[in-house]
Amino acid sequence: MQQQAINAGKHTLEIENRARLVATGVERVDFFSGELITAQTAGGRMHIKGEGLYIENLNSETGELLVKGRVIALSYDDGRKTAGVLGRIFK
Repeated sequence: MQQQAINAGKHTLEIENRARLVATGVERVDFFSGELITAQTAGGRMHIKGEGLYIENLNSETGELLVKGRVIALSYDDGRKTAGVLGRIFK
């Protein structure tokens, strides 16, 4: 069953010399290019910025993602879209 729901919400991250990144708990990859990879993880939406980035391996059964290239920055957001002015008024 989807590797026990991608290891029951567990998310880990390992970066080696800014040239190799291994992430677990990856549910899907939403976008990728040589400069940006965006993936949904058990810990929120993850953004990897860099140069010459490429996905060497994505295992949807185990939720493991292997990225190579030069990692410059990594950030997360909770994946929710912010409401516009009307959305905040009519909460």
